[in-house]
Amino acid sequence: MSAGSAGVGSSAPLAGSEGVEPVVVTSFPAFRSEEWIRTEFDRLRAPTSVLEGVGLNPQFMTDFPSVGLYPTKVAQVQEQIRTALFRQALFKVQNVEVTHLEDCRDDRLLQRVAGRAGGSLAGRLLDARNPPDVQLLHEEVWTIDRCRRPVEYHVRYYKEGGDGFSAFVLPAGLQDMWRALRYYYSPG
Repeated sequence: MSAGSAGVGSSAPLAGSEGVEPVVVTSFPAFRSEEWIRTEFDRLRAPTSVLEGVGLNPQFMTDFPSVGLYPTKVAQVQEQIRTALFRQALFKVQNVEVTHLEDCRDDRLLQRVAGRAGGSLAGRLLDARNPPDVQLLHEEVWTIDRCRRPVEYHVRYYKEGGDGFSAFVLPAGLQDMWRALRYYYSPG
C-alpha cells in the first residue's frame, strides 16, 4: 500500500463524487502533502464506527415534513456530513502527527474508534467556553498506531445552531497536547 492509501471501499456515494472510488481510511500520512490531498481527499470515507448511531440531521432538513419521502437523499446528506466531520477530525490528528515526523516517518494507522459515553473531563471543561447553541453530539476515542506505539485522541463532534456541525480533536497524551499547542500557536 502506498503512502496515504487506504483499504476497503464504502457503500454510500457522496453527491458530486461520482466516478471517484471511495475508500475507508485506515492508513494516512503524518504529513498532508498537496499530492496526498489531490489524490485522496475526494476518496476519503469514514470507517463505519465513526459517528455510529449518531443522528446527523440539520434543522433545514428536519423542518420539512416531506423529508420522509426522500430517504435516499436524507441518507446521502447524512453521509456527506459524517464524511466531512471525519475529514475535519483526521486533518486535526495529522496536525499533531506531523510534529512527530522526525521521530516516525511511517504512515499512521487508525486502529480503533470507540464511542465514549459522557465525554472526557478535559473535553467537558473546554465545552464551558462554547456558546449556548453549541451542543456536544458525540465523543470518540481514536487509537492511532504511530510506529507501533498506540496513541489516543479524543474526537468530539458538535452541532452548532440548527444546521452547523464541527469536530474538535484533543490529544490524550500530555506530550501530544503540548505539540498541538505549539502547532496551533507558535509563530512561523
